[in-house]
Amino acid sequence: MIIDTLENASRYYMLHPSMEMAFDFLESINADEFPEGKTELVGTHLFANGMVRETKDFAESIWESHEKYLDIHFLVEGDERIFYGPEEKMKEVIPYNPEKEITVFEGNGTEVYFPKNGFVIFFPGEIHKALVHTGMPEMVKKVVIKLGLEEE
Repeated sequence: MIIDTLENASRYYMLHPSMEMAFDFLESINADEFPEGKTELVGTHLFANGMVRETKDFAESIWESHEKYLDIHFLVEGDERIFYGPEEKMKEVIPYNPEKEITVFEGNGTEVYFPKNGFVIFFPGEIHKALVHTGMPEMVKKVVIKLGLEEE
C-alpha cells in the first residue's frame, strides 16, 4: 500500500510502465466535468472507474482484494474513510470471482488516512474497504484506477 499526494506522483512512475499515464489522468480530473463510468486508457490493461456514490456505514461496506489489478483510489469531491485489512486478521467469505476480479473477506483492519489531493494504491492481494462515511452518508465523486499487472 502507498499513500501520497498527486504532487509526489512522479516518485511512483518506475513501479509500472503505465503508472505515469494513470497519474496524468487523475491530474486532469475536476469535479465539474467528472468522468462518471468506465474510461479506458489502455484497453482492459489500464482504465478508470468514475463513481458518484453515497458513502456507507462501516458494516455495510465490504472488505475486498483483487488479483490481476492494483487500485489507485482518488477522491475528487466529498469525504470518505478507507481501511486496510492485514491478511492474518481476515477470513475469506466469498472466493475469488475472476469475472468481477474480487475476493470478499470479513475481519478487522485499520483506517488509512489520506490527505486532500491524495491517493491510496492497493496492490493485488491487499485487502481494503472503501466508501465508508465519516459520520453521515454523503455523495462523493471518486475515481479508482485499475492497472493490470500484465501489459496488453
